[in-house]
Amino acid sequence: MSQENKAMSAVFLTVLFGFAGFSLPYPVFGPMFLKPELGFLDPSVPEQYRTILLGVAMALYPIGQFVGAPWLGRLSDKVGRKPVLVASLLGAAIGYIVVAIGVANANLSMVLIGRFVSGLCEGNMAIAQSIASDISTPANKVRNFGLITVAINVGWIVGPLMGGFFSDASIHPSFNVSWPFFFAAGMYGFNLLVVAVVLNIPEYARRRGRTDMGAPVATRSVWATLTDPVLLPGYVVSFASYVAIYLFFCFYGVYMVQNHDVTSSFLGMCAAIISIPLILAGLTVERAQRPMGLRGVAAFGHMLLAVGLVTFILPDDLVWIFVPMSLAAFGIAWCEVTTSLFISNGAGAHEQGQALGIYRSVHVLAEAAAVLVGGVLAGLNSNSPFVVGGVAAVICVIGILGWVKTRSSEASTVEAPVS
Repeated sequence: MSQENKAMSAVFLTVLFGFAGFSLPYPVFGPMFLKPELGFLDPSVPEQYRTILLGVAMALYPIGQFVGAPWLGRLSDKVGRKPVLVASLLGAAIGYIVVAIGVANANLSMVLIGRFVSGLCEGNMAIAQSIASDISTPANKVRNFGLITVAINVGWIVGPLMGGFFSDASIHPSFNVSWPFFFAAGMYGFNLLVVAVVLNIPEYARRRGRTDMGAPVATRSVWATLTDPVLLPGYVVSFASYVAIYLFFCFYGVYMVQNHDVTSSFLGMCAAIISIPLILAGLTVERAQRPMGLRGVAAFGHMLLAVGLVTFILPDDLVWIFVPMSLAAFGIAWCEVTTSLFISNGAGAHEQGQALGIYRSVHVLAEAAAVLVGGVLAGLNSNSPFVVGGVAAVICVIGILGWVKTRSSEASTVEAPVS
């Protein structure tokens, strides 16, 4: 296997495990916080406060990523991708051990602290995307970023299934809600070993961002990169896009618990089913981009997301609810690929880590906003998060067609290695 393929394999595994750990709490936290009989919160806590606490627990992970991603990305631009990635994976594993102990002992403070630490270290998603950008050529960049989206959505299969399965005592009497988090910690430890052994950045990729004399190119401040007139519109659209995405992902389970009283294992099955269109979309984005262009794929993906969100609240039958869920899921994959490419293509070769780190911070800031606002909205009316998400997706379409800018892809992709 070539160095490039080994690097992409390590990237794929890191993203897959990262999003498996990231999505794992969704089928667990909903029932854990909302059902008094499970005993995590005192039975006297009213439902409205339970949804707010659920939103806080979900939000601390992306808040940690918001803080950590730009600086981890910036550090990887300066000292190298691999050592920063290894250190961050170790920190994420420790964070999940803290969460697991907190869940096992019904200690809300430990759960919240562990979520923040895990999120702080999971800013390494920006490093994984930066590695993919470093080793990509103009011919294979869309494909490589599409593979990252496939890894994200395979993670959405593994995480909720793991969370739903290991937390359901009806499957095995020894299972409980702390098991998935201990398993996630071990998963990050395995990922760390794979990265340490397998990841070897090709020499031509390590030379990116340096002058012919080997001196590092000066890196702009985080603020200067954020406010770059080419990058800023992409960041704004990405924020609205991920608000819509996470209003769907974080609250379809809450909606089903509130309206259909489903179990955590059923929610895990739902996540697995909708991951099929998510993966198919990630595999088809490169082909769709050829006739439609990046902007066309982005606009169409956000329209599918808007339609899926708004129609999700219409069916009364749980079978039919998978139709709008699948529409939204297919659109989400195209949204994820295209918004990341807007940023990567707009950034200089020497600051991919910082630019994509900021993108990751925008992503998780949107997630935090979605879960905090959505938690309040869900307590007032279970339909509200999906209506607001549909509006955000339509705003993205308008922004993509009228405001988002791009630079030449030649400026943001690596030259192919000479054979």
